[in-house]
Amino acid sequence: MNELQHLARVRDEDLTGQASGAGARALLASITSEEPAAGPARRGTPRWRVRLAVGAVAVTGLAAAAVIAPAVLGAGGPASSYANSAIDIELRGDMYVATIKDPFAEYAKYTEGFKAMGLDVNLEVVPVSPTQVGQITGMRLSGRLAGNGQSITNSTTPEGCTFGSEGCAMTVEVARGWTGWASVQLGRAARPGEKYQNWRSAMEKGEMLAGYRADGKTVGEVMAEVRRRGLKAVFQVITPAPGNDGYGVEQKQQSAEVGDDWMVWEVQSQEAGVVRLMVTKERLPKNPVYGDTKILDE
Repeated sequence: MNELQHLARVRDEDLTGQASGAGARALLASITSEEPAAGPARRGTPRWRVRLAVGAVAVTGLAAAAVIAPAVLGAGGPASSYANSAIDIELRGDMYVATIKDPFAEYAKYTEGFKAMGLDVNLEVVPVSPTQVGQITGMRLSGRLAGNGQSITNSTTPEGCTFGSEGCAMTVEVARGWTGWASVQLGRAARPGEKYQNWRSAMEKGEMLAGYRADGKTVGEVMAEVRRRGLKAVFQVITPAPGNDGYGVEQKQQSAEVGDDWMVWEVQSQEAGVVRLMVTKERLPKNPVYGDTKILDE
């Protein structure tokens, strides 16, 4: 789990050779006195794992500093708009709408924008499987909810467009009345060979094994379907919890030689063309991934 890191608004070496007047020095002093608050880290199981992190990056030059001056200095209240190379944010009615211009940017670029608007939102844009591109795949937050109960949501701009089509961008919306701290994970398309960072069943519609039920079948049966679809597979050996209500993953077990008679309980999308089979050596009375027999009975 990466930790949330503090942001330095301006570094001394970035200002070398820049003109420096009284106004510029006052602006710089105000900006560098700001200390962002970091949220708590959390570990979870593979099923609910939320990998939320923000890297550190510096805003360079007085020109870049001036962009965020209205929010930092409080001139006339919070800023109504902000833009950098990665994100545009503007106040539209009761919502701050953040449009992701560069989904491959350093995470701190997004957080920088929210901070300029007076919002403590740490945004991470991560590679995900096709069905979750453009969606919020994980979120942790604290603080008072806005009047409508919706503090942070996501959408597209223009509204209703199909993400991936020309001119359609990912957006994150934050209620104007919301106060608190949040870490948000938003899905983007993966580069070739890049592993997905979301938990998604490969059997769901739009995923690589859509329309096929692998749970409760043997490895041999599932691998036949995997090969038929031109896919590759890796294995994750899981350890059922007492009563098969959940599971764990032990690193030392991952070197085990998985046989065709082992049992498959779930198949996850790992990266383009690759699925991950979650297996045990024994057949169990119920599916440990879901803690019930529903999937086996369907």
